[in-house]
Amino acid sequence: MIQHISTGLGVIILIVSAITGGILLLSPGSIRLQRPDCGWAGWLFNILNLLFFLIMIPICGIIMIKQVQMPYFICLPALEYGGYLWVELLGISIFLIGSILLFWSRISLRRSFRLAGVKPSQSDYLTLHGPYKLIRHPMYLAALVVLFGLTLILASALLATMFIIMLFLIIKLIPQEEIQLDQAYPIAYMEYCRRVPHALFPFRHGK
Repeated sequence: MIQHISTGLGVIILIVSAITGGILLLSPGSIRLQRPDCGWAGWLFNILNLLFFLIMIPICGIIMIKQVQMPYFICLPALEYGGYLWVELLGISIFLIGSILLFWSRISLRRSFRLAGVKPSQSDYLTLHGPYKLIRHPMYLAALVVLFGLTLILASALLATMFIIMLFLIIKLIPQEEIQLDQAYPIAYMEYCRRVPHALFPFRHGK
């Protein structure tokens, strides 16, 4: 029974991964050369983010489907710990919520999508609709939620470590990105920050 559930979760992860990869790579504005202007933090975040969404998530899905035995640091086998099933189910729920937020955020950005730390170009516009009406950096939040959900599903110390690193990088990047946005849209962005005071988490004020 547990094996069937784990296999089913792995299939869900692979399907969502394929959709996510397609949206990130094929949506308008995704395929273009961009150089982060926030130093090493921007480069490291973009590398880890692409590694996670395009490589690690599919591998995690395959691990679940094939029931591959991995070192405990990478994946704690749920088959050996039946009481862990409810945590897996909680994890897949969080994973799906994060994925939906990611889809919604990416589609809302359209051609204004930029890699982390990349300055807005003259053709970009300030996105004020969709999840951007609720928080100023929903794609960052979505990435964290997806990563946290997958960490619960696999009980992975490796993914937990990656979550901490990504959170640190995001907290470092947001103030720098907001300076870029304020310079690109001086009046509009100030008014936007007034109307949407939450930068990343709904319960925490940003700027």
